[in-house]
Amino acid sequence: MKRILFVISFLLYFSPSFSQIISQKTANEFTLKMETDSIIRHLTFWKEQDSIIYTGCKYSCTKLKVLINPLDLGDEILNIEILWALASDSIKIQLNRVFIGYPEEYSDIFTNHVMAFIASANWQNHVKEKGKTLDYDLIHQVMMDYNVYKPLHDFLLTKAYRISGFLTEKHGFATIENLKKAGFTGQETIPLPFMVWINLESIKE
Repeated sequence: MKRILFVISFLLYFSPSFSQIISQKTANEFTLKMETDSIIRHLTFWKEQDSIIYTGCKYSCTKLKVLINPLDLGDEILNIEILWALASDSIKIQLNRVFIGYPEEYSDIFTNHVMAFIASANWQNHVKEKGKTLDYDLIHQVMMDYNVYKPLHDFLLTKAYRISGFLTEKHGFATIENLKKAGFTGQETIPLPFMVWINLESIKE
């Protein structure tokens, strides 16, 4: 916690762009917004209306201009950490679900995702037997087995949570163009969910 407070103080003092952190609260949501000249970042916690405990969390980035470098979730963790620390001073957090974005939104997660399905014997056997078809349970299992969202998982461990499963929606397949941009051949058959809900469990004793 001391490290986070130091980082927050450093950013607010030395970087005016990071001083634009505002909070918004409704009956069911608490949102912190961090605005720079190129990206607006939102960390939103939500709860049931009759509860004081916030059980869900969503992180999103809105790009205001074309970025020189693609977003990496590993780089965004510090921003999540800062906003989470600020939020925890105002609300009671006890999460069971996180929405962080789909794999293609972050270059490191997309790479992890593609490599996971390349490495998975179960997925490769599925492709050989059934071709370019979707198996939702298998997709979720591969994402779990290969820790596709590792930067988030490592951060959550510091908050006494771990990823316990995935729910996904709006599936397709990675395009040849995007696979090649990420350094792959473009011939890989990679299922790609466009909505990913990450289930959590507490590891507090």
